[in-house]
Amino acid sequence: MKRLTILLVCMLIIIMNVPSHSKAAEGKAAFIRKDGLWLKDGDVERRLVEGTKLSHPKFSSDGMYISYMSGEGAAKELWVYNRVTRLKRKVFTGDVEMPRWSPGGQLLAFKSGSVLNVINVSKPASSFQNVTLGAGNYSWTPDSKGFVVSSSANLLPDGWTPVQIFTVPADTKGDLKKVKKITTLPEMSESFFAIGTTQFKWGMKNSVFAFIACPTASMSADSNTLMIVSKNGSTTKMIANMLNNSNWFHWSLKTERLAYIKGIGRLISENKRLTVWDSRSGKGVDLGFHGYADGDFTWRSDREIVVSRQIEWGWEVTEEKRSKPFLALVDTTTRSAKRLTQPVKIAADEYPKTLPNGGIVWVRSVESFNQSKVMKKVDPESKETVWIDKLAKPAEEYYGWPSVLDVYQVR
Repeated sequence: MKRLTILLVCMLIIIMNVPSHSKAAEGKAAFIRKDGLWLKDGDVERRLVEGTKLSHPKFSSDGMYISYMSGEGAAKELWVYNRVTRLKRKVFTGDVEMPRWSPGGQLLAFKSGSVLNVINVSKPASSFQNVTLGAGNYSWTPDSKGFVVSSSANLLPDGWTPVQIFTVPADTKGDLKKVKKITTLPEMSESFFAIGTTQFKWGMKNSVFAFIACPTASMSADSNTLMIVSKNGSTTKMIANMLNNSNWFHWSLKTERLAYIKGIGRLISENKRLTVWDSRSGKGVDLGFHGYADGDFTWRSDREIVVSRQIEWGWEVTEEKRSKPFLALVDTTTRSAKRLTQPVKIAADEYPKTLPNGGIVWVRSVESFNQSKVMKKVDPESKETVWIDKLAKPAEEYYGWPSVLDVYQVR
């Protein structure tokens, strides 16, 4: 009887602490303020970690853990916060980047230099393990058993070596026999050039992955190549030219369509158009609007996309006359759009995300006042409200809003 009572108590504690889907439906976000790492759970806010110079919060797939970084440069640290025990744990100190959670389970991968590492944070006594050397960019495979990894090109006297893409099991531990090549990207030519890739995003029932192939930094600022490669490497497609922004290409939730922001030129307010590629036709459908430029977007459903859109302007337009982005709801079936938000003239609406219940959240910033907040709409017709106030501004423009905000998605 005593053992049964203890068991029931333990089960009750687990039920009370494990993140529920009902709470996830209300919206959950990990975010940075100037005084630390915070959690927004529905309408409740709680500071998890006190401190400055914190960045890159990221939920684990089950929502139980939040990884984040502390410090900068060689003194940077990778930490993990446990939402159940409310304890934090340091994972790594030094040159660390690209922390990414496995789609299932509680495995956290990260890079240090060109070394890809992984740790099982559910085991208190565990330490990180080296997976492989020579990693450029990477993503988890959908089964959480390994990675898709790209190499970085090398400059030789006769030109650049081509970028290669591999599958690497999570338990490789440097054993080269376990590494399998998927494909080699085309060599440098007048129509194609890449020395690296972005992360990889799986689509079409995990049979293919999409990524951006990137040339050297100066060229990448103007144009890169969006590509799709089949799981076994038998098919490689060049989809479009676009900027190097991982938040500018997303697969739809259930259909076999890839949305992206098409267009070259480093100015994000010019020649950038929301486009959807359909695997059945193999063609891209332009969903942009004449005279407007598109940016960050999110699939709200398999039919609707919420996109950050602004009136186009070029370098010749004076700064005080440059428009700021607002949100628009695009119907991919009818190809129609309607405006969702009406920010004041000096405010920009960007980085939209879809909540599990279909609600929409986004960042509204006023650069001249160094103010940022996260806004929320329960549905497209509802009134907008402030969901998170006093959001920290990204310390480095390159990393953008993902460096200070992660909206939990039920993965």
